[in-house]
Amino acid sequence: MKEAGSKYSCSPERGFVERKNRKRSKYFQSIALHFFKLRGAPFFLSSKDLDFIAKWEKMKIPLHIVLEGIERAFENFRRKPGRKGKIQSLAFCNLQVLRAFELDRERKVGDKKMIMDRDEKRDRAKAEVRKFLKKIPRQISYLKEPCSRAQKVLSQSHFDEEELERIEEEIEEIIWKNSLDEEKDRVKRKVLGEYKFKEEDEFERIFKIKLVKVLRDKYKIPYISLFYY
Repeated sequence: MKEAGSKYSCSPERGFVERKNRKRSKYFQSIALHFFKLRGAPFFLSSKDLDFIAKWEKMKIPLHIVLEGIERAFENFRRKPGRKGKIQSLAFCNLQVLRAFELDRERKVGDKKMIMDRDEKRDRAKAEVRKFLKKIPRQISYLKEPCSRAQKVLSQSHFDEEELERIEEEIEEIIWKNSLDEEKDRVKRKVLGEYKFKEEDEFERIFKIKLVKVLRDKYKIPYISLFYY
């Protein structure tokens, strides 16, 4: 016979996992709500937005620093004359989130350099793009134009990181649209075998991420955004 109340008991390990999941859920929800508050409708996040939150969490960027970076992005957007429309994606906030994180770390360690210098990251990215353009595979020649644009931006002394972010998104979208049916089928089978999905949108998000990554690895396609360096 089961002891009274035994169904409510759990192991220390299970309790730790549940606390960790709640903490992660709070991280995602807090960022989403703050973003919706500043942006307004539509009140949902795209798969790209979720990817950025996941990356910030993986980098262990504190929640208050992420929120601070998002606010800075909106403030800068409003201050620039002639800007129309509104910020649609967290991708636009990424640069300010990373800058806020860097400043926070510098405040904590004084003059000790904790992360790679911005120009050093630029030089690494530029070298990777240059090497790729020299031997770009015929199968993905469609990436020559956006990568050439990225090389020009990276060669400028005062380069625009937001433009690099836009080119990064463009390249991923081009890779997705130009992928062959057999490549999609192969990755789709693998994703369905590794994951269980409750919603179609969740499957599409993971499928797209995996497919783009597989093709980037296969053809050694460099990243454009300094976020990856």
